[in-house]
Amino acid sequence: MFGRRVGLMLNAWSRAVVREEVDWAEVAAGSLLRTAVGHWRDDADGWFAAAYERLPETARVNPLSRDFQWVQSWMESIGGEPIDWFCGVGSAWTLPFERGKAEGEVRSLLAALHETGRLTRQEAVSMLPVLALDVQSGQTVLDMCASPGSKTTQIAEHLGDSGVVVANEVVRGRVNMLVSNVQRHRSATVVIVNHDARHLPNVPETGYDRILVDVPCTGTGTTRKNPDVWSRWKPNDGRSMQKLQIDILARAAKIVKPGGRIVYSTCSLDPIENEAVVAAVMAEFPDLRLLPAAGTVPKIEASEGFTDWPILDDDCSI
Repeated sequence: MFGRRVGLMLNAWSRAVVREEVDWAEVAAGSLLRTAVGHWRDDADGWFAAAYERLPETARVNPLSRDFQWVQSWMESIGGEPIDWFCGVGSAWTLPFERGKAEGEVRSLLAALHETGRLTRQEAVSMLPVLALDVQSGQTVLDMCASPGSKTTQIAEHLGDSGVVVANEVVRGRVNMLVSNVQRHRSATVVIVNHDARHLPNVPETGYDRILVDVPCTGTGTTRKNPDVWSRWKPNDGRSMQKLQIDILARAAKIVKPGGRIVYSTCSLDPIENEAVVAAVMAEFPDLRLLPAAGTVPKIEASEGFTDWPILDDDCSI
């Protein structure tokens, strides 16, 4: 067992070294993903220019904590800037260093504030789906694929002390991570369950007011933190995920309350995992209505989704 642990540690260390030494811009230039994005986006060049930059450290401050004002003041004192489009309860901040690169006392205190639930370290883009969900106090909310739990705790902050969020996670090992995050956040409105999201049990009465469907995906939009996506992504990856994604979203459509809201989200750029999934489920459930993206989150520019999309061959040709 000891030898296996050492092997795992060395393997993780070697991957970290490789990530620091590889010229990912060069890898990306010859990747299938770069070719695919050229098919998917009109602004591909602009996207590529941003796709290599390292992520900054960002965090949400927990408004349910009695130290809320002090933590906000501390964030400002270390050079943090409020995220201006964040329209949720509490506040969200961009810190003046790369993700995971805090040093000295700042590093120690940032970790302590996270571990005690006073703040949650979370990528800024990961905060958007919950803002789009428009959670109101007193509602019954379902987070279908909840681990590690940053979105679950964000939902709990919107609920305050009234309502409930059911946080579901199918992978037992990841349930532990979800439980840990909910415990450190001290959320009293969270119930954790362990089901296959495609077969979540029915709920009594009329269903959930809000459902977050943050599905497993290929992660093609995560190159800033997972640069190895450039080299490992293949065109068939999205197609292989789509059936699962459709089934999960379809289950949400069956258990949402009439007049409720579902937010479907991925961290993928592939329309096969996004617009195609939504289109398939809306065709199956004609009572669903597609909400316009524009204006859903103020100060965030949004464009309409694709109405048709290319099917890529293994070499990314159409």
